[in-house]
Amino acid sequence: MKKAAFVIDSLASVTRVTSKTNEFESAESQIDVVVAADNIINKAIAQHASDIHLESMPDGLRVRYRLDGVLYDQPKVPAQYASQLISRIKVLSSLNTAERRAPQDGKFCRNYNNAIVDIRVSTFPTISGEKMVLRVLDRSQNRIDVDQLGLPIDMLAQFHRLISKSSGFILVTGPTGSGKTTTLYAALAELAAPEKHIVTLEDPAEYMIEGITQGQIHPEAGFTFERGIRAMLRQDPDVVMIGEIRDKQTAHIAIEAALTGHLVLSTLHTTDAPGAIMRLMDMGIEPFLINAAVTGVIAQRLARKICRSCRTAAEPTQEEDALLKRIGMPSITLYKGTGCDACFGLGYKGRIGIFELLEVSPPLRDLIVQQPHFDSIYQQVMKDGMQTLLLDACLKVKEGIITLQELARILL
Repeated sequence: MKKAAFVIDSLASVTRVTSKTNEFESAESQIDVVVAADNIINKAIAQHASDIHLESMPDGLRVRYRLDGVLYDQPKVPAQYASQLISRIKVLSSLNTAERRAPQDGKFCRNYNNAIVDIRVSTFPTISGEKMVLRVLDRSQNRIDVDQLGLPIDMLAQFHRLISKSSGFILVTGPTGSGKTTTLYAALAELAAPEKHIVTLEDPAEYMIEGITQGQIHPEAGFTFERGIRAMLRQDPDVVMIGEIRDKQTAHIAIEAALTGHLVLSTLHTTDAPGAIMRLMDMGIEPFLINAAVTGVIAQRLARKICRSCRTAAEPTQEEDALLKRIGMPSITLYKGTGCDACFGLGYKGRIGIFELLEVSPPLRDLIVQQPHFDSIYQQVMKDGMQTLLLDACLKVKEGIITLQELARILL
């Protein structure tokens, strides 16, 4: 009797060995599923994927990797092995393999090339079966200096000045996946010193930073953001990092901490830096508190960088010329990646931040207490010399760091 099995090659496609009979021995297939799960994960780590998506579909398990913020399809897993592969990852993550009707969250670690990689696992029931997303957190890739974020020179000096203050409230804004947490970690790594006590409250704590006290909320145990912030302020901190400002209570406590001599860093979901001021007002925070506490807001996006190994120059096409005119840029030489082994044929390798930094000026403080409309705030920050996200992106296109198409994808 021959057995049916499949193995996913770590660098290529799905290969299926079919038997002459329809019989299937579960013991040997389980060994093959273990190998397949390992290869899917190892390939993702090797290609520096940030996420692995496993989606149950009628014709098989769809596998996708998120590389530099964009999802790319991988070879499918045959339908008859889909549930076994999902179960294998559940076992690794200490999840209930029998539970398929409710979402679950778990995690596990993997040693890859002598580096520890954390894998965060989340399941979601769908009408076609379970969907699973694995977040890949490579500890060897998590250390980044503020100077490496991609901030322009003038903006970098502003940011250094803001985080070097002994007190204040600094917000990092942007949509999900725009690199806000990376910016906060870079700032904390720069601030970390024996004479400073730095405490964080996160959901979840994605990376471990030596010399910093990191806390993680646990709502089931009553350890919420609101309760956690009050507790961390009793720990005699110098610098406080709150993973996200989610509601009025969290914002109010964070502002109180900034007003009592702490440097507070956090994130907020707004599209640009001036919008953070309006968002705090919409939450019900009194303008005089915003005026007194907020020292700066940095908004950001993440753009894919052109692969340096295959970058080539080209004159803009008619469509690209029209886009350049639309954003107020003259016709310039554009750059793109043609695709090579270094970038897995994608033409892009790595990402860089696109930023705008609002440093709260005295005229802006005078304006905030008047509860202004957004347009008034925007006009004032432009008078103050704020460089917009679009301008920073245009400069990076001109320098050949990102493509014009990438600018359009993230900002237009």
